[in-house]
Amino acid sequence: MFLTTLHGHVSKENRRTLEESFAKKSKHPPEGLLQSFLIHDKQDKSDWQVISVWRSEEAYNEAKSSGLADTYEALFLEAGSQPERRHYDVQERFMRI
Repeated sequence: MFLTTLHGHVSKENRRTLEESFAKKSKHPPEGLLQSFLIHDKQDKSDWQVISVWRSEEAYNEAKSSGLADTYEALFLEAGSQPERRHYDVQERFMRI
């Protein structure tokens, strides 16, 4: 499992654009993308992240090479923010079913 985050600051005027774009683009996710979350800080409402869970790093790289992994990056750009992406290997996990 592989996880990526996109972090950016979005002004109050552009928050709705970010939320609507996320909902629209999430309807057609790239193959290998298992989950994505759009979150914001409870105290600093301009602080937003997209957390994406990928089947594997290879699945992410395939989506990236075809231009599909950067779909959510475009959300931030459309909302007037230059996001920062980070990559994480998932070592362990717990999931309640």
